[in-house]
Amino acid sequence: MLAVMTEGGPPEPPITEASVAGLPPSIAADLREAAQCCTFGAYRAAGLLARRAVEQVAVLRRLPLEMRTLDHKLGWLLREGHLPRERAPDARVVRDVGTAAAHGGDALTRAEADAVVRSALAVARAVLLPGG
Repeated sequence: MLAVMTEGGPPEPPITEASVAGLPPSIAADLREAAQCCTFGAYRAAGLLARRAVEQVAVLRRLPLEMRTLDHKLGWLLREGHLPRERAPDARVVRDVGTAAAHGGDALTRAEADAVVRSALAVARAVLLPGG
């Protein structure tokens, strides 16, 4: 017997198409894909894509080559004033969940994946868009 879905389809993505407007195409594409990954259960992929989007943001701000880890890159963005201090909690979410996605053994949850996508968007907008 076929299982019937009682809910109205897949869950909503954590960000909207409109929320990435104005971002560089490659960063916007990674964030959109990360959001879609959240809707079909690919939570580790969402974390990796969100991490990659933020790393691209740092590269666009011409971070020094010795800044190799995600923690170094986010710290540099904060120290150099590219990322406003009020976005530090978003930077921590990206660092923690992005690192868990890349190196952790445990699976990410939907809540963690949603949070990292939203936080990566907040970091990207704050650094790259006037008035972020």
